[in-house]
Amino acid sequence: MIVFRINCRPPLQLAIYTIRTWSMTVLENVHSLVGQSASPEYLQKLTYLCWNHHKAVRHIDTVRAYTFGSHYFVEVDIVLPSNMPLREAHDIGEALQDKLERLPEIERAFVHLDYEFTHRPEHALSHEK
Repeated sequence: MIVFRINCRPPLQLAIYTIRTWSMTVLENVHSLVGQSASPEYLQKLTYLCWNHHKAVRHIDTVRAYTFGSHYFVEVDIVLPSNMPLREAHDIGEALQDKLERLPEIERAFVHLDYEFTHRPEHALSHEK
């Protein structure tokens, strides 16, 4: 009778190697998966781009950029004159959206137009009752 001795070490080593490799891959990519905010320098670049987009921009209320995979989603709130015709305001906002989306790091841009900036945030985290 021939007795085969089974060595469990190679399969165990392979399993540990696979688990370690996949864990390192997950840790490397977790920041892009959780919607992490862009760096202050990048937000400053976006703010500069928005401010210089059109002479009618009176104020920049909000600039946000957060990861979406390997790119960013960008949200911008700009203030235009209250007496500006809707068509002109829309064209300014749409042109800014197109300009932002042409940047290689940006997947999608959302541009919100307003006529004042002293209001409460539109989307409160908690609602008072």
